[in-house]
Amino acid sequence: MNSFENRDNFDGNGSKSDPIENKIVSKGKNALDSLHENIVKEKEKDLNLKISDIYGVEYDEAVEIHINYHNLRIKRMIEKSESLVGMKNFIDHNFDLKNLSAQVAIGQITENTCMDILIGVMKNQKETKIRDRYINFYS
Repeated sequence: MNSFENRDNFDGNGSKSDPIENKIVSKGKNALDSLHENIVKEKEKDLNLKISDIYGVEYDEAVEIHINYHNLRIKRMIEKSESLVGMKNFIDHNFDLKNLSAQVAIGQITENTCMDILIGVMKNQKETKIRDRYINFYS
């Protein structure tokens, strides 16, 4: 097969084109999702500048957009979690999810770590209630 039969890789000068340059910049959740593909937590805080460029906003607003993105993802993870079923209202009223989301956005922790924290606290909460019931009964 010659290069003219395989026109997918042919751009006129025989070199491969860069897929990043050909990528259409989108806005909204899809843009944030594509920025977060295969990212490690150490690089998370670097995304704020890219978000600022994509949305054409100041850095502080980009940070807020990034925090809100992770806040929504964590809330969706809570809704899908078997361990946290029915605890959404309790979590919303008793935990600072915005603070946890901010820690994710700056790369201190991951979203999965947030879930581990919430599940651990909720398990301790349930165990404390069970122990208190027995202490109150036998006291």
